[in-house]
Amino acid sequence: MKWSAAAQEQLSAGQKLEAVGSLDDAIVHYQKAVKLEPNWPDAHNALGSAYNQQHKPSLAMLEYLRAIRLDPGYAEAHYNLGTLLRGQGNLTGAAQQFEKALQIDPDNAGAHNDLGLTYAQQGKLGLAIKEFRSTVRLEPGWAIAHDNLGNALAMAGDLNGAMTSYRNTIALKPDWAQPYNNLGNALRQAGNLEAAVEQYQKALELNPKYAVACNNLGFALQQEGNLDDAIKQYQRAIHLNPDYATAHNNLATAYYQKKNWHGAISEYGQVLRLKPNDAAGHFNLGMALKAAGDRKRALEQFQQAQKLDPGNQQYQLAYESLLNAADTPETDGPGPGGEAISKTSPDGSK
Repeated sequence: MKWSAAAQEQLSAGQKLEAVGSLDDAIVHYQKAVKLEPNWPDAHNALGSAYNQQHKPSLAMLEYLRAIRLDPGYAEAHYNLGTLLRGQGNLTGAAQQFEKALQIDPDNAGAHNDLGLTYAQQGKLGLAIKEFRSTVRLEPGWAIAHDNLGNALAMAGDLNGAMTSYRNTIALKPDWAQPYNNLGNALRQAGNLEAAVEQYQKALELNPKYAVACNNLGFALQQEGNLDDAIKQYQRAIHLNPDYATAHNNLATAYYQKKNWHGAISEYGQVLRLKPNDAAGHFNLGMALKAAGDRKRALEQFQQAQKLDPGNQQYQLAYESLLNAADTPETDGPGPGGEAISKTSPDGSK
């Protein structure tokens, strides 16, 4: 169908304005195009994309749906709608739209990649890996797609495959810090701590403000038994991101291992500031308080942990053991009920 010259002029003017970031003006032209040609799918799709960039998802969705109603075989509109739905957390709807886009245009690398991300979020790792493999087949030079494939393989337990993908990513984009961090995670999971430390350090050379890599480097150093340097990296991560709960927890655990009860109590308190309903956080704070000899407050934290996770026998046993104890237990080593504190943890591939 041939659309009017006036409508085409409005669409073209809108696209030029959108390209330089003038979204408000672009939308005015797209609206004029739609008014001139109400049944033009391209105009509705363009208007939807501009609305989406302005963080107006309801208006964007309405325009994408209009474009699809007018042209059910419009792959780009299906893709755009899928992207919007994924951003809203509607993974089922997003996957359906990406799948429709790929039925129409099987060689759309972006749709394969985003469908892979959606499947990964749904825990469908086999399907995610398949989509990422299709993406890198279609776009072998796309570094992000190789990194996404590595992440999915790592989540599926294929560490060797993940390392290969991360190394492919690095070869394509050697100045990008993220794949070095992700390769470090895979190496650490494979038990090669020395090599993992080296990759985290490379990530931080490229991006000294990479808080996640600081945390992960600290975690690997802690696993090597180097608590002092691990503590420095956790502190660095927290300096970069004061609300980084994982780093606060890991720093608290390192302090606990060094019997720095005051430091552990302070950091577990920060964890609970950020995650007040974290049962493990309350339990950990209880263990640090118990080690410091503060029996009353330790009991309060064990009670809170039980309220948040009533079926956890470790929390119950810790509370009952301390409640029934004639004296405050020794501060050396774990208390009753298993491990003294919940373990440190790295941050995943990001």
